[in-house]
Amino acid sequence: MFRIGLIVASFAVVSITAVDRHKIVYKSLQEAAVECGQYTIKGQCLGRCETLITRDWNDTTGMSPAYSRFFQPDPVDECNLNRTQRCLQTKVYTVPRPRTCQRASESIQCYLDQFGQVNLTTPQFIRFTPLQDDQIVLECAAIMGYTYEQVYAWIRESAFQRPETRCIYRCFLIRSGLYSDSEGLNMARFYVLCGGYEEDFYQRVEQCAARLRQEVPCNDKCTLAQRLAIECIGADYQAGNLATNANSKAVEGSRVQSKFNN
Repeated sequence: MFRIGLIVASFAVVSITAVDRHKIVYKSLQEAAVECGQYTIKGQCLGRCETLITRDWNDTTGMSPAYSRFFQPDPVDECNLNRTQRCLQTKVYTVPRPRTCQRASESIQCYLDQFGQVNLTTPQFIRFTPLQDDQIVLECAAIMGYTYEQVYAWIRESAFQRPETRCIYRCFLIRSGLYSDSEGLNMARFYVLCGGYEEDFYQRVEQCAARLRQEVPCNDKCTLAQRLAIECIGADYQAGNLATNANSKAVEGSRVQSKFNN
């Protein structure tokens, strides 16, 4: 059995180029452990702290399937995922919900014991919070010369159907590291955002993307980016929601589908 303290790393070494950086954050669980040490977190709460920093743990829903990105499974082990899921499920019944540190610690141990070999040094993509998503949208609006007031008004009126707001959406995807014109959708990062996919999901996305590249004029980059994310990823894409309130203009968190629904 591995020790539960420092946990990290993953399927491949990540190379972060200047073109790819934008707002993207990569972090290893080793780095997360050092960070948690600064907060004097100890014992079973250390694992919870680490996985909160990597945004894989939630006290209500438990461990995200995307936590698997920190592990390298044995290529001949076809049952590792099922074993891990069964292990996690037992924690639902055996560990009282209020004991969040114990639940997180034992969930981590399920991955250590059942899923594969952990790598403690390789940084992995860290998904954004809804508040960060909202901030990126507003930054994109400013970059493209629009005021916050214009963005709020457009969202209220057309839910990102205008050409201007479609381009803000494309900017959001690019700055979030989820899309590029040359490579299309970054499925590895969407996997982290959405908390995992079934295997056939990737094939459906490829088919959807091929269809849209035929339908959308090649010079309409904003529409293509928007439709790829909405139609090919769809409701599986959980991120921030730039919601508007006519009086307070409050920014709230929700599903990106409602934010960018075309």
